[in-house]
Amino acid sequence: MKDIKKTLFMKEAASGKSHNILVEICIAVLLFFIASVAMGLVQIPALTAYLLSNEDYMSMLLAGRLDTQKMLSVFSNIPEWIMIVMLFAEILLTLIVMLYCRFFEKRKFSTLGFVKKGMVKQYLTGIIAGAVAFSIVYLLCLVTGSIKYEGIAASISPLYIIGYFLGYLLQGMAEEVLCRGYLMVSLSRRYHVTLAITASSLFFAFLHSGNSGVSSLAYLNLFLFGVFASLLLLDFGNIWIAGAFHSIWNFVQGNIYGVQVSGIRVSNSVMSTSYTDGMEFINGGAFGMEGGLAVTLVVMAGIALLCIHLYKKGDIIDINVTGQEEYSHQGVQAAGNEEISQAPENTTAIQQDMQDNVHEQDVQMFQKADEPEETDINNNIIINKDANVLDSEVIKNNNASIQAGENTGSQNSVQQTSFDESYFKD
Repeated sequence: MKDIKKTLFMKEAASGKSHNILVEICIAVLLFFIASVAMGLVQIPALTAYLLSNEDYMSMLLAGRLDTQKMLSVFSNIPEWIMIVMLFAEILLTLIVMLYCRFFEKRKFSTLGFVKKGMVKQYLTGIIAGAVAFSIVYLLCLVTGSIKYEGIAASISPLYIIGYFLGYLLQGMAEEVLCRGYLMVSLSRRYHVTLAITASSLFFAFLHSGNSGVSSLAYLNLFLFGVFASLLLLDFGNIWIAGAFHSIWNFVQGNIYGVQVSGIRVSNSVMSTSYTDGMEFINGGAFGMEGGLAVTLVVMAGIALLCIHLYKKGDIIDINVTGQEEYSHQGVQAAGNEEISQAPENTTAIQQDMQDNVHEQDVQMFQKADEPEETDINNNIIINKDANVLDSEVIKNNNASIQAGENTGSQNSVQQTSFDESYFKD
């Protein structure tokens, strides 16, 4: 059975305390709930301003009568600027997850995948890849006749387009931080990476259960998208590329091509697209293309390409190897200690001999230094050619050999150094 190697930041996260799979999922649910409440509080002023400016709502409020049909109409026609506010509020989810990891689990932000090295390049790569991937989905739907391109939209507001773009950058990253950066990485501390990918992708899929038009195929596609995003994170070693891919995927389908984003209709888009009746199996119907077969094919192709790339890099290995090298840190340390304890029994004796040799040369050097110098009749100093000379380089070499012997238990002999007598001849 195969598994995937953990990234460096996942190994760093594994140094902390881990929880079982149920506890980790419960923590993720709790973080999502807290973030949802916080986002709701942020949205209250925007909703209040909208309701106070809505004539139907104000008429019901002044009359003291609640008309259910009118209330449904009021909330179903929420203006787009409130949708943008809701997208911007998603940053609270990212912040809450980061704060929980930092102060409760004592984890660095890098363990969520926020690796600084190459972050700009990876983010731009994710944006390009996400735009291309969904464009392929759109092309498949066009070729099959499941959608119709209606041309450029009649009314386009550049300000709204920019607002949606910035909002989706926050929204896509927030979901990646919760589902991949937190949940998948946290599960990988105790379980195999493949299980962590599976569990976090299921969690990601069921987060969309409340969206309009969700179907069995939509759940499958959401799960596959979660697997794809997880492999992106593992292959490139950071969350930037996964967050960018997710963000631009949502923005392109909603505000460029004009289709539903996971069941949410966005009216302000560059292009106008209509759906062909009876082709919901391909175009996704009310849920949008994420509920159709076109997305299934493209995401599965992406998963296959990433798996091939991981395999070529040697990051897909046998599960028993993964268990030995990735998950048993105490076992690795114990094995290292055992290897040291099983070094040759004469290692200590060899080290002692080397130390004695150095000490003996020191003694000889100082003894020779105390002997009177020989002079000739002209009072010129005569060098004693039989003296043992020990300079600083010899000491360094001997100390390095001793240290190497302590670390490896090898029987390396001390390097013997002496002067060439011919050097002293006139």
